[in-house]
Amino acid sequence: MAETLPIPATQASRPTSEFSIIPDRSEIFRLGANQQTYAHQYSSIYFLRLTELRKTIEGVAGSKWGNLARKPDYVKRVLDVTKGQLAYVIGTVYMEMPLKPSILEDIAKDEWTLAPPPKPRYYSDEDRIMLEDESGRVKLVGDVISKAQLVTGVIISALGMETASGDFEVLDWCCAGLAEQSALKHRANGMEVDGAGLSSTASGEWIALVSGLDIGLPGPSAAEQDATDMSLQLLVEYLASEAGGVEDQSSSSEISRLVIVGNSVVPVISAEEEDTKSKRFNASKTKYDPAPLNDLTALLTDISRAVPIHIVPGLTDPTGTTLPQQPLPRAMFGKELYKKPDTVFACETNPAWIGVGDCEMLAIAGQTIDDLFKYVEGCDRMEMAKNTLKWRHMAPTAPDTLWCYPFLHRDPFMLEKTPHIYVIGNQPEFASEILTNEEGDRRTRIILLPRFSQSGCLVLVNTETLEIKTVSFKVSGM
Repeated sequence: MAETLPIPATQASRPTSEFSIIPDRSEIFRLGANQQTYAHQYSSIYFLRLTELRKTIEGVAGSKWGNLARKPDYVKRVLDVTKGQLAYVIGTVYMEMPLKPSILEDIAKDEWTLAPPPKPRYYSDEDRIMLEDESGRVKLVGDVISKAQLVTGVIISALGMETASGDFEVLDWCCAGLAEQSALKHRANGMEVDGAGLSSTASGEWIALVSGLDIGLPGPSAAEQDATDMSLQLLVEYLASEAGGVEDQSSSSEISRLVIVGNSVVPVISAEEEDTKSKRFNASKTKYDPAPLNDLTALLTDISRAVPIHIVPGLTDPTGTTLPQQPLPRAMFGKELYKKPDTVFACETNPAWIGVGDCEMLAIAGQTIDDLFKYVEGCDRMEMAKNTLKWRHMAPTAPDTLWCYPFLHRDPFMLEKTPHIYVIGNQPEFASEILTNEEGDRRTRIILLPRFSQSGCLVLVNTETLEIKTVSFKVSGM
């Protein structure tokens, strides 16, 4: 005889969510029609970065090297360093890399000329590290700087001396470090991963995180496709507190909201054209299948009846690919979701700042780390995520190898505040660590989210204790 599962005497109620907008950072990513333009030069972005961070890095460098036996001089222009002078300079890193993408390759694609395949990595033995400011550019050399794992667009200070050949040999270097951080009400000393369940006594809210739903992605076989569909259904039932036993339902009822971090549907597929002469005005023909979007709408509608949703666009979603990606149009999700307030169904930008109580979360769909990973040999993605916080810039390689708009008055990707939770979606595997500054007063939970379509992984994070837990919905056959 089958075992009868106990039914809770009272239905579990969800905690009241304290969602808040962070106006000084959230709204800067939302662009009007007059801001989505390429009329300006990109050089202003690099100038803005250097101007904004110069004074901070100057203070860090002075504290780090000011007490050396041979006190170095601070030279304000990189080209004013003299031979034999121990000095430190501040500038923007530029990586000269022969394997980086070229505008000529894009032109070749437009002109139907055979272009080389995209390169998975940019680094090679011929790379050169340059440091530039308003005065010019100097080549950085030495083992210290070659092992620093830097990328184009990072603002640093380099300590060293000019060589006979005119290069700058680096003895040490530093960056801005973690920016200021708002205070949280409570922080736990020990933060374990994958505990027995969500703590009913823990303060703060439990936020569910998922990325890479990839709805519409065909499976290699019917069995694998069925397994993927089943994992999505289990996800919906879990968030609605309808899956598992009493303990599972009680735990899932403590989740206050869901954040979907990019790549919710498969990309539009380009149609193969037999006759290129039929291609008028260089317009690409595409195959549009409404089924993935309809399936996503149905899934979001079901979930929104149980928990509030934030949806962040990704590379494959139906919005522009240039950063910051603008919110997915609410109208395409049907009448029910369209009429829901932002507190229940919020279409976010990518990147997106999300405030939950005192906690500030930064969510990115993954393009930034994917691009950084191509620059450096032997560096893992978690280390790169940490570096972006220390550099105070979430997308330093934009606009060099990562598309973004040419902002004229402010670089929106600079980190003026350090987030409490830093979520990066669509990564090859799950990883999470706490990053703390030397003083111990700034701490960030970094979470690398794997694609749900491959891992079936849902991550839960507490907004005050920064504890995390993973829940797997992977079905045999995925």
